[in-house]
Amino acid sequence: MTITEHPLVRSYLSAVTRETAGLSPERRNELLADLEEHIAVALAAEPATSDDQVRTVLARLGDPRTIAATALGEEPPAPQTSQSRTFAIVGLLAATGLLTAFAPPLGIALIGAIWWLWTAPQWRNRDKAIGTAAALVPLLFLVAQWVIPAGTPGLGLGALFIPLTLAVLAFPVAAGVYLLRSAQRPS
Repeated sequence: MTITEHPLVRSYLSAVTRETAGLSPERRNELLADLEEHIAVALAAEPATSDDQVRTVLARLGDPRTIAATALGEEPPAPQTSQSRTFAIVGLLAATGLLTAFAPPLGIALIGAIWWLWTAPQWRNRDKAIGTAAALVPLLFLVAQWVIPAGTPGLGLGALFIPLTLAVLAFPVAAGVYLLRSAQRPS
């Protein structure tokens, strides 16, 4: 067992992680790596054979709240995301498929939904790209129906039109579910 796997050290680092939730993920990971290094060096210089010796080394490092307060004082807090804003963005993206298909003038909401998605801090760029692509599928399908006449040999959808349309309209809804799940993942 390495020293960072010691239950007291894991507990200490978990406490620091909880207390530094307001830090950016990069800064928090950097702080935790520095603490692990300090703990390893201190325990290597002074071999800890008992839990009391490990507690002594951890006490010298400082209270997790004090460490967090110091780190938070050095960096502005990470942007907080509103759960209602998350639901509004996802709902608007999911509704854009229906709006585009059945009320094209209201499909302009698609532009707003995509802009709002890209300005939201709770998703990674990969998640935003997936949401954008899925929201654009109904619009592209609608444009394809105007461009490719139904009577074109080999390109008409015939009996597949309704099931395919329903599947296309489900893309933004599926992307909404994906975005909700990814917003709930810890960063």
